[in-house]
Amino acid sequence: MTLLTLDRVTVRRGARAVVEAVSLTVGEGEFIGLIGPNGAGKTTLMRAALGLLPHEGRSSLALMPARARARTVAFLPQGREIAWPVSVADLVALGRAPWGHADPADPAVAWALRRLGIEGFAARPATELSGGEQARALIARALAQETPLLIADEPGAGLDPEAQIRMMTIFAALADEGRAVVASVHDLGLAARHCTRLLLMDCGRLVADGPPREVLTAARLAATFGIRAHLSEGPDGLIFQPLAVIR
Repeated sequence: MTLLTLDRVTVRRGARAVVEAVSLTVGEGEFIGLIGPNGAGKTTLMRAALGLLPHEGRSSLALMPARARARTVAFLPQGREIAWPVSVADLVALGRAPWGHADPADPAVAWALRRLGIEGFAARPATELSGGEQARALIARALAQETPLLIADEPGAGLDPEAQIRMMTIFAALADEGRAVVASVHDLGLAARHCTRLLLMDCGRLVADGPPREVLTAARLAATFGIRAHLSEGPDGLIFQPLAVIR
């Protein structure tokens, strides 16, 4: 089943297109890594797909009524400020709001806390957590929403290696369970290891779309990121290691 369709989505700032004519589909069972250098248009594309930015072209999500969209897709933005000292359980329970309630006793809340390994923080004020712990709590809130599609903008930022691997493993498991995840990822090693598909953006355009081994070619890495890297197959999957800057 297709969960997201973009048809020539374009976002302009003045006369300049910062996202230009991007078309793609996202289906059940996919864990898609959205990759590209800073300024490539990744965040803008995500926000346009969600109907949060004016755009040309068509996004199937943006066309939905707000309630239906909230029950179809959970969004984890880059900004992670927690303004009020609510408990972590109450924070995560906000993910249940599209379903008509935000009860910290909801089984979906306990499930999300366990998956992120923060069930021990449930009663603590969220504002007293470290930055990395707050990031995990917000990921748990998105999981508690229990939508078929999750869109996450740099969800690994600020997380230590254990938490990053845990997060990517959870996203891959969600895809295995039949949901879909689209996440912008700067760590190409994590993307190569865990994602089923990569979307490579550069200068607002989608320049490659396919399995990690097909997208992370030497020519594309040189042209898009200006780097040389090692890519090989290991016992746990693809191994990607940046080696040198070449421009």
